[in-house]
Amino acid sequence: MPAATPYGGSDRPGSTRTRGSRPVRAWTTPAHTAAPRRTRVGLAAQFVLQFLYVPLGFLLVICLVALLVWMVSSGGGGGGSSTEVGAPATMLVGLSRAGISWRRLRVEWNGRPEDWEPFTEGLLKDRFARAERKSGWGPAELPPSGVRRAVTGLGRHHYRGLAPTRVEELAERHGWSVDWARSRSVQGELHFFRRIPPPEQAGVPDPYGPPPAPGTPWGPMRCRVVVPLLTLVLAPRMRLLELVRSPRAYGRHLRKYLERRFRAESAHERRRDTYRFDGAGRVLRRVSVRTWHFRGAGAAAVLRVAAEQGWTLDHSFPADPRGTLHLCRLDGGRGRKP
Repeated sequence: MPAATPYGGSDRPGSTRTRGSRPVRAWTTPAHTAAPRRTRVGLAAQFVLQFLYVPLGFLLVICLVALLVWMVSSGGGGGGSSTEVGAPATMLVGLSRAGISWRRLRVEWNGRPEDWEPFTEGLLKDRFARAERKSGWGPAELPPSGVRRAVTGLGRHHYRGLAPTRVEELAERHGWSVDWARSRSVQGELHFFRRIPPPEQAGVPDPYGPPPAPGTPWGPMRCRVVVPLLTLVLAPRMRLLELVRSPRAYGRHLRKYLERRFRAESAHERRRDTYRFDGAGRVLRRVSVRTWHFRGAGAAAVLRVAAEQGWTLDHSFPADPRGTLHLCRLDGGRGRKP
């Protein structure tokens, strides 16, 4: 069976699709052709003039931020709307896109596909690596199954000399695909996605097993003195817990802290813009616990207290007993006693 091409076409020679009432051959659609080359005069003008308008733009952003801060501090701006606060960030993004690097100038100057391919693929590799680390972790994006959908994008100015279908081939080398549904225009920004299964969680102890010994991965962490003393005024209760290093005191703190966090999370309204639902209409409640809440008792103590209330280690995240712990509970779950 021939593979489907962007926007419903087929790779089979001679195949056609319909745009309105006129049939169009699949290989003549814009997705299979590169964007028109820019003139060298325009490229040279942009490269030279950016040293003028980019600094002026940043100066304008600084002035705008200072004006907003003054309006908020004086009470004349009513606290500042989200549009006013977001305007400087939007301008900074526009300025970053308005500039052109020396490498990109050389690629566009020549305009050959063999020059564009390594340039575009290098950008894709960087964006894919960053997206695989950082994107798709939000509760509204991460489904109960834990299969994460990492996403990123690439503007046309970064692949102008290549057809979008060729960019798709470059992405497939790294396990990514083009989201043609989001990429409304094949001559505009291309959106990419990759589904990443949950990581393996090896060495996780039984919540009701013997407590791990100090120094082991899930046991109490090493004692600190200088840091708690220097930051005592910032978080006195937590720093005193670390200085005393009593597992029982940490246990009492964890029970009160987690019970409060679990109750607040369970009270959140189940909305599709806040949670991802599974096929049965269920959501996975998620809570994270920072290291200072269990440092003197060990990460295994968190698993034990959480299990008593029906929560478990979130399978969507790597199990890191020396970092932030991620807990989860499927709606309707029940706890068990040891």
